[in-house]
Order: sequence, then C-alpha cells, then structure tokens
Amino acid sequence: MCSYTFFRNVSRAKTLIYAFLDSVPAKRWSSSNKTIILGIETSCDDTGCALLDTDGNLLGEALKSQHLIHLNNGGIIPPIAQDLHRKNIERVVKDAVDAANVQLEDISAIATTVKPGLPLSLTIGVRYGKYLCKKYHKPFIPIHHMEAHALTARMHNSTIEFPFLVLLISGGHCLLAVAEKVDRFLLLGESMDDAPGEAFDKVFPQMVLYLGSTISVQVFS
Repeated sequence: MCSYTFFRNVSRAKTLIYAFLDSVPAKRWSSSNKTIILGIETSCDDTGCALLDTDGNLLGEALKSQHLIHLNNGGIIPPIAQDLHRKNIERVVKDAVDAANVQLEDISAIATTVKPGLPLSLTIGVRYGKYLCKKYHKPFIPIHHMEAHALTARMHNSTIEFPFLVLLISGGHCLLAVAEKVDRFLLLGESMDDAPGEAFDKVFPQMVLYLGSTISVQVFS
C-alpha cells in the first residue's frame, strides 16, 4: 500500500478555505494587507460561502440549505440540487461578503470545491468561482473537499501535528486514512459502494421514513 493524494480521485466552505490556508504560507501572497480568501462550496445540496484571513479568522459566512426541499423526495435529486444552487449562489456569496464587511476587490483569491461530489452541483460553484476570478482578476484555487475535511481537526485544534489518523464519513466517499502532510495521505480503507447515509436513503423510503442520511448522522455521532 502506497501513499498518494486524494486528487487522484458552521460550513464546508469554511473548511475548504482552511485547507488552503494550512497548505500555503502567508508570505507567498505579497501584500502589505492581510490576505483574505473567499471559498465556495456546492458539492452536494447546500450552497455555502465563507471568507477567512491568513490567521484562520472567520470574517463572514452564509449558507442556503436545501434540506426541506429534498425531504419530500426521500433523498437528493441532482438536477433539483443544481437548479437550487444556480438560484442561490449569487445571494449566498453576497451575504457572506457583506457579513465580512469587505469588497470583492479586497479578496486575494477564490477557492472552490472541484471534487468529489455531485457533478451537477459542483458545476455551479466552479463556474461561479471562475466567473468571479475573471471579473475581479483573482487567482482560482481548486479544492478537493475530502482533503479539506481531513484537515478540519487542525482547524479546531492547532496543536495536532502530522501525521494523524482521520475517519471521514461523507457522502459516497467514506474512508480511513493517515494524514501525513497537508497534501499527502495514506489510504487505509474506503467504502466499496454506498456510503452509510446513502444506504439509509435507499432503505428507509420502503419503511415510510425519509432522509435516512439525516438519521444516520445521529446514529454515528
């Protein structure tokens, strides 16, 4: 078994920005002002945006949940999720920027989840992120959100040192790995097909229960 990066394969927006900040020294960004990164997250059913500085301070965030809409469908339907992302993305980004009390011109870079996730949902975030980059002449930072999830522990506890063991139970990408560096992981095991939440989603409608993934979160927590 060899080590490899997953790129072969409050909100998550805040998590994915931290993953970037954790991997790039602040000195790489040449500016007399504090660097501000804007993150966009649309990998599944929630539209999220957050702004952090290079000290890891959360400046502002916004989230639009699709939970109630998907509740009646017994699970997430990708085309519906995509339409809702398309409807909400501009407002969510604006609300996060307003909450941070900054202008888009003040932002140093834009980070966006590019994989893994629902392809139709990811497309909305990636296209909007690149649109903002082009309009405001900012660099685009592609983020693998499972790597971002893996680094969440260091976001909440800065004393955690590499390497450390991480268990991720997220969508269809459940895995156990050792985080060796910010961008290097040793995969110990992963789900072969469905994630626990997806299995619940498929079984529970037959039992007249809805959104099994929500219940599975309670079971595993």
